[in-house]
Amino acid sequence: MTPKQFLIAAALLVVTQGSANASQSFEESGVLVCVTDKWAETEPEKGHKLVDAAMRCGVVPDNPALEKYAQDCTGKYDYMPDGSWKSAGSCTNSFKSGDKSYETWEEGSHLKEYTYKKTGGTGKYAGASGGGTYMYEGVTDTVFGGRYKGQLILP
Repeated sequence: MTPKQFLIAAALLVVTQGSANASQSFEESGVLVCVTDKWAETEPEKGHKLVDAAMRCGVVPDNPALEKYAQDCTGKYDYMPDGSWKSAGSCTNSFKSGDKSYETWEEGSHLKEYTYKKTGGTGKYAGASGGGTYMYEGVTDTVFGGRYKGQLILP
C-alpha cells in the first residue's frame, strides 16, 4: 500500500466512524391532546391547594417521519393564595414499536410557555435528549389540547 492509499483509507475510516457515532437531531412540533385521569386536591391552608395529578396524552408530530406516541404523565401542582401556581412532573412516552422515551416537564403562572426536557429511553430512544416548549388549554374540565415544539436528539 502506497502512502497515498494509506492516507485515503485512514481518512475513510475516520469519516465512517465519525458518521456512525454522530447523533441525529430532529426539529419536532405537533399536536397534543390530554385527558386528566387523576386530580387529587388537598388544602393544607386556606387558599393554598396541592394537587397530585395523572394524565394521558396522544402526541401527533407535524413531521410524518417522526412517530406518533402515547404519554402517561404524573405531576404535582401547587396553587398559592395569591393566584400564582407552579407544577412539575414526568412522562413516559410509548411507541408502537415497544420503545419508550422519558421526559420531565414544568408549568406555572410565571412561564409564557411550559417546558419539557427529554431524559432518555429504551431501544431507539436510549440516550435521547433535547426538549422544548408547549402550551395547551382546557376544552373541558378533563380534556386539554395544544401544541409543542422543540428538538429530539437521538444518539
